[in-house]
Amino acid sequence: MDQQEYGRYLLAMGGEEFEPEEEEQVSEEHLYGFFQWFMPVGAGVERVFEPIPSGDRFLDRIRPIYEMLNPEDFTGEYVPGYFNGGQGTASEEMLRRLGEDLIKGLKSLFSIVPEDDEAAEIAKEALQDLACVKEVVVLPQGELGKLEQRAIQGTNEEDSDAVYEALGDLLRSRSDYDEAIEILSEAYYSIACDYWVAYYLQWPRYKGLQEAENCLYPYFELYRYGYNLHWTKTTLFIGKR
Repeated sequence: MDQQEYGRYLLAMGGEEFEPEEEEQVSEEHLYGFFQWFMPVGAGVERVFEPIPSGDRFLDRIRPIYEMLNPEDFTGEYVPGYFNGGQGTASEEMLRRLGEDLIKGLKSLFSIVPEDDEAAEIAKEALQDLACVKEVVVLPQGELGKLEQRAIQGTNEEDSDAVYEALGDLLRSRSDYDEAIEILSEAYYSIACDYWVAYYLQWPRYKGLQEAENCLYPYFELYRYGYNLHWTKTTLFIGKR
């Protein structure tokens, strides 16, 4: 099944109103919000991955996003539009450990890139940046937003997007944009409007990185607990979204 056939197969799950015209090309944008169709418990989501290679691996990845939802939130007139974490509780110790595990996982990921690889320089720079991160700090409620606002205003010289950029560059270099699963890229992003959540859920598609498939698991866990990150050159901050 090629990308266009797969896209039409997916849109058909929504009924006639979602089916494209006969000559219309299906794009990633057609499927923005697609996984929300299966809220709150994920009933029927297994059909999404039946036609593609490694479909069971993609299915295993996505099931937990439905498990974190509260079905009671879907009984009223208004229902959530995104998969918002925060239902569970986590101790400060657990949050700090997840942050430390994330740093270790990212180091392991960038360490497996061969020296003769096109992404070798990216990986080397990322490892250098991660080596400078010496501390994980869990912030009180509301403090993360203040850090992010200062970052937007450019008033904190210690803010760093280096790890985000390196990860995105590496995964793009390991993606086949012609394979069927690519048509779901916007659907994955629209789960939480968070690239790292989308990266984690799509991991089986990244060529040659299977041994690091759980490097973003700590990030996904933080997201499920309702937390976000802010990086500086020396510190990883964790706070409520």
